[in-house]
Amino acid sequence: MLKKILASVGIGKATVDAILLDDQLRAGDDFTVEVVIKGGEVEQALNGLEFAIMAQAKAEQKLGDDEVKYNKSVVLQSWKPMLKQTIGANETLTRQFKLHLHPEVPATSLFGQRIAKVWLQTGLDIKNGIDGSDKDPLTIVPSNTQLAVLEMIENSGYRLFKSDIEAGGIRTREFSSHLPCYQEYEFKPESRSFFGAKELEVTFVDNGQETGVLIEIDRAFIGDGYRSISIPNHCDSVDAVRPYIERLLG
Repeated sequence: MLKKILASVGIGKATVDAILLDDQLRAGDDFTVEVVIKGGEVEQALNGLEFAIMAQAKAEQKLGDDEVKYNKSVVLQSWKPMLKQTIGANETLTRQFKLHLHPEVPATSLFGQRIAKVWLQTGLDIKNGIDGSDKDPLTIVPSNTQLAVLEMIENSGYRLFKSDIEAGGIRTREFSSHLPCYQEYEFKPESRSFFGAKELEVTFVDNGQETGVLIEIDRAFIGDGYRSISIPNHCDSVDAVRPYIERLLG
């Protein structure tokens, strides 16, 4: 009886470990997760699993006259597959699940460098118990269209300064985002002209068929200007995206 009471409050409970079978992911693609559930000290009833794609995003909040900036975790996607069965004490169960990554999920790796924090969180729904959760960082690379745009901008005399995930959404005449955050790539010119751009901020919104590109151009003495365009996803090389980006950069 004591062991059952301890298990119901999370002591000696079953635990879950998610193993990503794909080393590198790309937004918009399927990926496979293998889940290993290990029984605790007593037999327990399992109700199901929960997967969530999480990201760390920058946010702002108004506090009186001040704006406070902070990081927060946001849920980008979630799944709740059923798993109605009992797991015995010290028993091990293994299951595989195929999931689909939303095309707008931010990239975490660019040219081998870590640029953002996105992870898969896995939870185990135990009857009358506290779940044992697992966090796995994800390596997500940009799509070929996005990579071509980024390379085209670098070829135009800019260098990537940093990349952030911002809480909020994007809306233009051509496209709008659907996730609670978006990724922003900040570029600075290799050499600044007197009236040239001081900074470029590039955001992508991929719907699976087209990639929306929003560029914020900060020019000396002129201020910020926004330009946007949609590029078909079959345009996956610098030469293919060149006409679109040259039109944006003017």
